[in-house]
Amino acid sequence: MNDSLAVRLRLAREERGLSLSELARRSGIGKGTVSELENGLRGARLDTLFALSTALEIPLGALIPDRPGKAPVSVSGVSVFATLLGTWASDGGTVEAYRATVSAQKQHSTAHHAGVEETVTVIRGRVRVGTEGDERDLRPGESLRYPGDLPHIFVALDGDAEVILLMHYPYPLETARHTP
Repeated sequence: MNDSLAVRLRLAREERGLSLSELARRSGIGKGTVSELENGLRGARLDTLFALSTALEIPLGALIPDRPGKAPVSVSGVSVFATLLGTWASDGGTVEAYRATVSAQKQHSTAHHAGVEETVTVIRGRVRVGTEGDERDLRPGESLRYPGDLPHIFVALDGDAEVILLMHYPYPLETARHTP
């Protein structure tokens, strides 16, 4: 069976009884763009995927296709290039782990759905992360957990940096593992 972004997005929207117009309104993504994504006519940037997953109230990984035996799927934004490492159940919610490279270009991320939190742990380099107005500078081995349901930023301070990003969702694991 086809396990593409297009199929996963359409199924998630239909399972929630949303029209293309309603998903476009809730996500702030144009209806034409949502239609093109659902029909496999275009790819999506990280900020677009987060806007759609937030509007659908599902973890980001629920939109990322499984690729057994192949290289993991990566997503990218203005400053962040991330590869999904795995998804786990945690306290009635879901945790997704990403290995990410952060560049020196500041990425402003919009708020995710209520209750979402993020944890960033630095592997290499230095980064500034956190909610806008309450950012922290982190070095290798340091971590910060902050509300992902508030606008937040990512930026590397001394060239590219590598981090582990944990996304803590209040959604159950079954939603995260939905496979068409």
